[in-house]
Amino acid sequence: MTNLHAPMGQTKLQNYNSTRGAESYKADYRNKLHRRWSDKRERALLHRYFARVGKVDSILDLPCGHGRLADLLHSHCKRLTEADWSFTMVSLNQRDHDVTGRHYVRASALEIPFPDRSHDLVLSFRLSHHLETQELRERHLRELFRVADQHVIVTWFSATSLKNMLRQLRVRLAGKKPKNVLRNDRVRAIAAECGFTQVEAKPLFLIGSGHMLALFTRRGDA
Repeated sequence: MTNLHAPMGQTKLQNYNSTRGAESYKADYRNKLHRRWSDKRERALLHRYFARVGKVDSILDLPCGHGRLADLLHSHCKRLTEADWSFTMVSLNQRDHDVTGRHYVRASALEIPFPDRSHDLVLSFRLSHHLETQELRERHLRELFRVADQHVIVTWFSATSLKNMLRQLRVRLAGKKPKNVLRNDRVRAIAAECGFTQVEAKPLFLIGSGHMLALFTRRGDA
C-alpha cells in the first residue's frame, strides 16, 4: 500500500486512524440527529437493494469504519470482509462484532488487495466525497467494479444535487471550497466500461444531502 493511494488528505487520515477520531466517528451515529436520519435512510435503501439482489456468498465492505452496517450486511451473505485504511477502525469493528463468518483487513479502496471478481458484492459508503481529485474518485469506482463479481453498491456526492448547486453559488460568491463531486452520467459511463449496469440510484435526501446511493449489476447477471 502506498502513500499515493491513501484515500484522504493527511490531516483527515491521521484523525481517522487515531483512537479518539475513530471513537468520535462512532459516537456521532449515536448522538447526532442528522447522522441517525442518514443511517436510517441508508439502511432502508440497502434493504430495498438486497430485495433485488437476494443473499450472496460474499460481501466486501470498504471502508467498513467501526462496523455500523456490519450486522445488516452479514445477514445477507455467508462471508463478510470488513476492510478499512484505518487500523483503528478495523480493530474497533472487530472488537465490537462477532468474528464468525467475517474477515477483517486493512486496505485502501484505491488499490484493493483482492483479485478481479473476488467478491459477489462490493459496497463502499461515504468515501468518494473525501477523495480530493476526479482521478482518485474515478479510480475508486474502477477498483470496486474490478473486484466485484456480480454487484456494487456505492455512494458519491452528486454534481447535479441541490446541495451542490447551492454550494457552487457559495463558491462563486463567498470563495467557499468546492465539493468533491461526480456527475451521475460519468458514474454510469465508468460502470458500463467495467461491464456493469445501473439498476437503481436514489438520493439519500432531496434536501440537505447531495449523496447518491446506487446499485449496479454486472451485465448478464441482472
